[in-house]
Amino acid sequence: MYDTWTLLIATVTSVVCAICGCLLLVNRRAMVSEGLSHAVLPGLVIAFIFVRDITSPWLIVSAAVSGMVMVWLTQALQKTGLVEPDAGLGIVFAGMFSVGILLVSLELENVHFHADCIIDGDMTMAPLNTLEIGGRSFGPKALVVMSLMLVLTLSFVAICWKELKLMLFDPLLADQFRLRPGLIQFVTLTLISLTTVSAFNVAGSILIVALMVAPPAAALLLTNRLGLLLVVSSIIAVFSSFCGTWLAQQIDVAPNGPMAAFAGFVFLAVLLFAPRRGLLAGMIESRRQQGQIRDQLVLECITGAGEVSEPDLATMLRWTASDLNRVLQRLAQGGSIRQESDSTWTVSERSRNESGH
Repeated sequence: MYDTWTLLIATVTSVVCAICGCLLLVNRRAMVSEGLSHAVLPGLVIAFIFVRDITSPWLIVSAAVSGMVMVWLTQALQKTGLVEPDAGLGIVFAGMFSVGILLVSLELENVHFHADCIIDGDMTMAPLNTLEIGGRSFGPKALVVMSLMLVLTLSFVAICWKELKLMLFDPLLADQFRLRPGLIQFVTLTLISLTTVSAFNVAGSILIVALMVAPPAAALLLTNRLGLLLVVSSIIAVFSSFCGTWLAQQIDVAPNGPMAAFAGFVFLAVLLFAPRRGLLAGMIESRRQQGQIRDQLVLECITGAGEVSEPDLATMLRWTASDLNRVLQRLAQGGSIRQESDSTWTVSERSRNESGH
């Protein structure tokens, strides 16, 4: 039963992180996920100093406020026009993370913080912490929280669909239509901040960044449409969660690492084999274009000369005989040129008619 709960938590967390990651990636702010995973630390520490209870909901509230402060400070720096957006983000999240470390050193020096709590997370422990209200269990608390975040995220996307598309792709036009893109962006980043905080204890900062970057980046190589991007990214995230959870069961480890690894593997596979934007497709298209340029260059030379021998053409173009022969044979098969003698070529009648000569 715990394996089923773990898989459900992993799936819901993956989907909501992937959707948030799409909104960041399209807006060219993918590193905000990295910033939020660090900026929540001072909020967590401040809340723990006061409540001294790691299960208190005030930790989530304080961490969410800390994330929103990072978002507000980043936007404030960006509006000044004095620093680049990425530079402002780096300044703010590095400073806030340093404040969190300083608070830990000063106020919680006798408290042990394990790396699993912040960096790695452990999704297998999440089903043990159940949500009980009035003596009735509603399942793992992490599943309930992440399900609520998924519903909230999908509701926001559905309600603000037109405004989101305009804000993400043309903020200047959105501002002219008085759609207040700055406010929509702030609400979007606030929602992403809440998602990061909600998933922090379960997924850890590494998996959060992996799920917010890898599936959306892979989906963006497959489609340009925002709606399809959200769907494909979610499918990749679900696939990564299923495969990561299965591998974790086989080798007896927490699923967080395998899930992040599978998300990275899927991105690499898409990067290599995507039909239009993959590296392999790019290499094939590049070779095709180079072939067209070579064909056109040889055809122009033969057209200008009227009739030319292979040695003279090779000297003119400074090509090897084998390279030139391949181009000549390709043009001859296409009917653009014809061979007058063993080594002399001229333009075909069809090419003359097409060029108007």
